[in-house]
Amino acid sequence: MPVRRTFLILFLGAAFSAGLARAAEVSTLKGESLKGEVDSISDKDLVLNQGDKKLTLPVTDVLKIDFRELGKPGAMATYSDIELVDGTVLHCSRWALKKNEVEATLVAGATVKVPLAVVANILNNAQVEASRKDWSSRVASKRGTDVMVVNKEGIVQGVDCTWGEGDEAGETIEVTVTITGEAVTGRRKLAGLQGLIFKRTLDPKAPPVVCKMLDTVQDVVMVSSVSYGDKGLTVSTPAGARLEFPAEQVARLDYTKGKLDYLSDLEPLTLITRSNVEDGDKAEQQHVYKDVSMKGDRAPLTLGSATYSKGLALRPYTELIYDLKGEYREFSAVVGLDDHIGATGETVLVIEGDGTVLETIKINSTDKKKFQKVTRNIKDVLRLRIIVKSGDEFDLGKHLDLADAKVSK
Repeated sequence: MPVRRTFLILFLGAAFSAGLARAAEVSTLKGESLKGEVDSISDKDLVLNQGDKKLTLPVTDVLKIDFRELGKPGAMATYSDIELVDGTVLHCSRWALKKNEVEATLVAGATVKVPLAVVANILNNAQVEASRKDWSSRVASKRGTDVMVVNKEGIVQGVDCTWGEGDEAGETIEVTVTITGEAVTGRRKLAGLQGLIFKRTLDPKAPPVVCKMLDTVQDVVMVSSVSYGDKGLTVSTPAGARLEFPAEQVARLDYTKGKLDYLSDLEPLTLITRSNVEDGDKAEQQHVYKDVSMKGDRAPLTLGSATYSKGLALRPYTELIYDLKGEYREFSAVVGLDDHIGATGETVLVIEGDGTVLETIKINSTDKKKFQKVTRNIKDVLRLRIIVKSGDEFDLGKHLDLADAKVSK
């Protein structure tokens, strides 16, 4: 069955009732922040109630609609991540593969049934930060291949294979591996796996993504069609999945794709990192953190008591070059030392456009105000270069957050 014809229905709690408030804050492409109650959302328009008047906005002018604060699965929760072929990620407290269908209970509480044909990969123990980092790079390198991933005494290994069906009880899966040139088929217990990667990919004729939906536990849903009425939010994904959410479960609709891009969502053309610290593990320290601070456990970037869900945290020396193709007009970010990360000495940010220095910012741990907003014109710039370096000869104890760092058209 083609992926785009498969269906997934989520029943997340009780259906939306007219008595529930749908207050929202709408950010527009013009830089406006509009508040009101959402009357309806379609693929073309957003209707916002503002007291005694109704405001209709084309969705092409909308950047995002915030209904409430973004949450997370929970620091103490044990959960698995199920990713669909269209990039939708669901956090699940438990799951089982029964024949050709995945049954799962979301951290949010709903029970869902997902055709195996729309599943790209499944990671167990996704609450472990090290596992998520390993999984991200592993999936990227093995995309388009069936892989069985096991964790044996702390050593994670991937074995190329061919996946079959699950059993009636949802406890095992059929798998074929090649041993000394011979294909051997058996069954593997799902509970003993670190994760599963499937070779299937999204149908190239699938409809495009128009926005992303994030719920109160940061499930991320890629949306190709959306409607919002008396029964809550209904979305379809490019894979053909159909999802229904009550209003109280929805945190954000993000329409920024194609209008502005966060640096943390862009793949740099060039990434250079190095350190002059050679003691212990410091030489191998991570230099680039996307959408989280260096604190760990998905802690947000925090500058001057304000938190940011998007941005980069960078250690010196880091150099990033982005290929903008001359398509953007403005770069902006809030740059500084994270409230929750210790720092010593001076750290320097250099922003260049096609070899010309656009801005140099120096922030010292002794500064009274340890952050500042920067906005620069980048019209017709082809290559944007971001450099974070130490203000002296030592890298240790230095970093910078580039919170809300983005390029806009």
